[in-house]
Amino acid sequence: MQFENLFTSAIEVGVATAGFSGIVVVLGQRAQGQWSPSDLGRISLLLQTSFAAIILAFLPLLLDGARVPEVVIWRIGSGCYVAYAALILPSRWRQTRAILEADASISPRLTKVMFLLVAVFSAVQAYNALLLHAGWPFALAVVFELAMAFLMFVRLIRTLWERPAA
Repeated sequence: MQFENLFTSAIEVGVATAGFSGIVVVLGQRAQGQWSPSDLGRISLLLQTSFAAIILAFLPLLLDGARVPEVVIWRIGSGCYVAYAALILPSRWRQTRAILEADASISPRLTKVMFLLVAVFSAVQAYNALLLHAGWPFALAVVFELAMAFLMFVRLIRTLWERPAA
């Protein structure tokens, strides 16, 4: 199957990112239960995007193992991404707004760009599910979810150095 190595690597990176977030949680103020609203939002977004990438990356491997034709795999995968984005975006928007209100260091522009990218990726996935039936748009969406998880991970780590320990 096309992109098999990419999906396997995405699963590994997603698990690693989610797992290392536990280490970040143990370090610093979070270990004493002193969670800021922005940190709670970040960890939630990190886990959502990591698990989404893992599940989305497992899907084509599972379907390939069931001998589903590749064209159908990409249609199903892209359709699942569209459904996932439609279900999760309202929750992510609320979480992101809470983070923005709690942490003035976050750029509202960057946040808007990220949501615009999710909308664009969703539109590309809808197009792929309905007409294109190619693997690359779906693979790109999985990588995008991992990139968002990694962005949240880096931001959580940065907060360790930005705030003095209590």
